[in-house]
Amino acid sequence: MGKSKGKYQPPKNGHANKGSPKIEAVEEKQLEQKELEPIFDLQWHSYIALGLFVSVYLKCTSASIPSGDAGDFIMAAQHFGVAHPPGYPLYVTAGYVWMKIMPFGNPAFKLNVLTSFIGGLAAFVVYLTTYKITKFIPSAVFASTVFGFSHLIWFHSVGAEIFSLNNLFCSLLLYWVVRFQQADVSNRARVAMEASFLSGLSMCNQHTSALFIVVIGGWMFLSLLKDKAITMQQFLHTGVAFGAALTPYIQLPVSAYFAKAPSTWGDQRTVAGIWKHVAREEYGSFRLTADDTITGDLFANMATYTSDLVHELTNITLVLCLLCVATAWFFPRIRTVVYVYVANIFVYMMFFCNQANIDHSRELMKGVLERFWMQSNIPVSILAGCGIWCLYSPIKGKCSSLGTVLYYGLGVGALIMGAYQIRENYTICDMSSNLIMRDYGRKLLDALPANGVLLVEGDMPSLTSRYLRYCENYRPDVDVVDQELIGFNWYKPMHKHNFRHYTFPYDREVYFKNVLARKGDNIPFSYNFQTVFDVHTQAGVPLYIYPFMKQGDDSYKQFYDLLPTNMLYEVRHKQNSYTVEEFLDIAYEQDYNFNDNMAYCDGSLYPVRSWEYVIAESCGHTAFFPAEHAHRMITIESNAYLQPKNLPILVRIFKLYKRAYDTLITKSEDGVIKNLFAADHNKNYGVICYLIYNNLAGSADRVEAGKYAKIMVEQWETYFVRIPKEDTDGLTPVIDDVYQKYPDIKTNQKYEM
Repeated sequence: MGKSKGKYQPPKNGHANKGSPKIEAVEEKQLEQKELEPIFDLQWHSYIALGLFVSVYLKCTSASIPSGDAGDFIMAAQHFGVAHPPGYPLYVTAGYVWMKIMPFGNPAFKLNVLTSFIGGLAAFVVYLTTYKITKFIPSAVFASTVFGFSHLIWFHSVGAEIFSLNNLFCSLLLYWVVRFQQADVSNRARVAMEASFLSGLSMCNQHTSALFIVVIGGWMFLSLLKDKAITMQQFLHTGVAFGAALTPYIQLPVSAYFAKAPSTWGDQRTVAGIWKHVAREEYGSFRLTADDTITGDLFANMATYTSDLVHELTNITLVLCLLCVATAWFFPRIRTVVYVYVANIFVYMMFFCNQANIDHSRELMKGVLERFWMQSNIPVSILAGCGIWCLYSPIKGKCSSLGTVLYYGLGVGALIMGAYQIRENYTICDMSSNLIMRDYGRKLLDALPANGVLLVEGDMPSLTSRYLRYCENYRPDVDVVDQELIGFNWYKPMHKHNFRHYTFPYDREVYFKNVLARKGDNIPFSYNFQTVFDVHTQAGVPLYIYPFMKQGDDSYKQFYDLLPTNMLYEVRHKQNSYTVEEFLDIAYEQDYNFNDNMAYCDGSLYPVRSWEYVIAESCGHTAFFPAEHAHRMITIESNAYLQPKNLPILVRIFKLYKRAYDTLITKSEDGVIKNLFAADHNKNYGVICYLIYNNLAGSADRVEAGKYAKIMVEQWETYFVRIPKEDTDGLTPVIDDVYQKYPDIKTNQKYEM
């Protein structure tokens, strides 16, 4: 498309001025050529870029259920259910159709493959957009490879997540900015209509795209008004195009009425229910969480984003982006597009950083937050590619021969940057052999007895176990119930038909009244966890908890114990509870070897903020549960551990601690120990050693007491290193006393256990 020669003047009286037949034929031919101009002008190098991104992503596609929210999307797509707010109907519907068509693979792999294709297309559109702006291959190569092979983009393009589809729509909207700007004024209304349709489709996925739509749509509308290039009819058609693109939301009520999916979220059988879901009222609407106690910190979030931007896209990308913005005024060809992109980045960052109420003190929450930086990284990458063209263009204009050398030099440099991104991120983004989530879910379900019910708390335990149960039909004899979801007033009417053994306490639809109930719920009557436990215990249904009970409801504690068995907690009435000796007999028979999972999650491969690392730590918690439970049983009476008769019990508890500790540590060649569990377990392990040491203090066997004292000191010192804080537990004086009594405790081999 050529540049506009001036403002478009609509023909008077609805028709053009009559002229000679030859002139009219020429004008009609020119108009026809403009109308037939393709949306994407693909060149030979474009196909290479597309093949590169799609093939690499497919090579790294996760073989089973990935981390994050993937389990929710897979379950929704498999059963045509409704995903968590706002429902993501376009992704779910496309996934449902795709999973019916694809002839091989488990449900997770099928949706992962679709996501990889979508992610490859998103990076490809970044390539096309940059090339359409600059007509300079090195710019397109740089922008697309820096973006497409960055950790965040790559990682979320190989597993079933909605971010790759959002990246595709946002990159397409940015492409349409260039298409609009380069179009003849007479065709811009049609281009705006196309962009409006794209905008509607993008709103059927992730709502953060609205921040791009506001800027781009506003700019297009004002440009059309300024050039008098849109009629009222065209304006109405543009609105109709946006509305027509929202039709995928029909999936929500259709699913609610007919699908009866075991994974559906919410009740969309009414207009109010649809709006509640689409508006994310249960999630906090414009915020990331519904926690009103945490507010968005604009400056902290901006600092986090800047740091993440440099980490993801490199310093070079940031410098080139700033160069493009600073020099765009001198290049009329790209000036308007650059400023529109800058406006997109500014509006997105100001709004999102102000609304993102995430707790930065938790590494995992930082990982949740950084996923939303991908959208702004799209225009940043394109602007960086344009920055390369801004370097090249003046030199090429002044010295053709030097420009040719620079062209190839910049091309090689762009390829090197792409190779650098691949080298840095390939290992962590290659999910093709990552089966951690699948194995984790299987361990949970395998720990259940026949016809049992598992009450899970937390995203990963819930999504992995429910995916395996309701998508792969793994352990079809058991029920998996999410403790978080049963607090919603829609849970019973939408899920009561999905369970074989889990029983709602009453025939009426009644809901949890305490912290499990949501603000604004109309609660005519309530029950609590004690009621749930009563119903299933009386019916003889085995009931288990993982990894803990939801906080806020302690009603069950008066009558029930939670006993660690394998990875789970067994719900057991106090009348039928075990003595500490009986419990220890059971605990010694259990298998807590989690090395298969731990090998991938020691912090060297997956970062601390990843779900894989969290799963590793969760398994570490589980391994210590039996020892710590027995520990609590023996110390209910403050002086019970001082009784000599309890020394053998203390030693047995110590052996449980030691087994868990030895299983969950790794020692490098230089002797550095990695603790693959939370620091509190170091502290508790030291406490049991202290109890034995204190019990042996009056005995004649000084060496035996020293062995336990040595482990106690090591564990407590490790605890202080891992969690630097003031000693409020009085551990330091005990350590000092041991060093006075055993000055050679660290060097003398006789104190080795």
